[in-house]
Amino acid sequence: MSSNKPNILNLVLFGAAIVVLIGAFMLTKSNKPIRLLPIFGSKEYNPTTQDTDYHKVLDFKLTGEMGHTITLDSFKHKVFVANFFYATCPGICKKMNMELERATKNFKDNPYIKFVSYTVDPMRDTVPVLANYAKMHDAVPYQWYFLTGDKKEIYNLALKSYFAAVDDSAGNNFVHTQNMALVDTAGYLRGFYSGTDSADVDRMVVDIKLLLKEEGLIKK
Repeated sequence: MSSNKPNILNLVLFGAAIVVLIGAFMLTKSNKPIRLLPIFGSKEYNPTTQDTDYHKVLDFKLTGEMGHTITLDSFKHKVFVANFFYATCPGICKKMNMELERATKNFKDNPYIKFVSYTVDPMRDTVPVLANYAKMHDAVPYQWYFLTGDKKEIYNLALKSYFAAVDDSAGNNFVHTQNMALVDTAGYLRGFYSGTDSADVDRMVVDIKLLLKEEGLIKK
């Protein structure tokens, strides 16, 4: 009688292992992400809801590379990545946007992810300049946007909306950063990445896919 106990125990353990494996398989095949991304930023008082809420990116009104007006509402129900650059930058901007170009190719046919590049040199980066820059990076229209406009508004977005930069480059009134931010459909900041680090950009691509799953925006 006692000799059967090990066999029974082995069967029970084997059955439990099968259940765990099936559960793991179903989880990986579902549209739910394996892990959830954090929300960045401290909680703030929201006068609309009269409650505290996590920081949300600020609205804006700027001009895209095709001459059209772009606001935060242009990305309603979309996930997007934001970064800051200028077209004549010979250093980090060139490397960053080459990495961003590589990242966009992972989502070429996905309408739910956008990429938004704000120029920090709007006086020189006019609409025609940005249109040419977009072509140079093989940017897909209406997926990767290049925005220009009021310098004060753009710098306020970099410093206080996306937290992409912590200062204005030692008081020179010029924001220069390789940081990129991932934003969800509600306007929350969900990730920060170094645009000049290939490994970090690869991490961003993985996080975008996780966020799309979390938001239920995986294209069927």
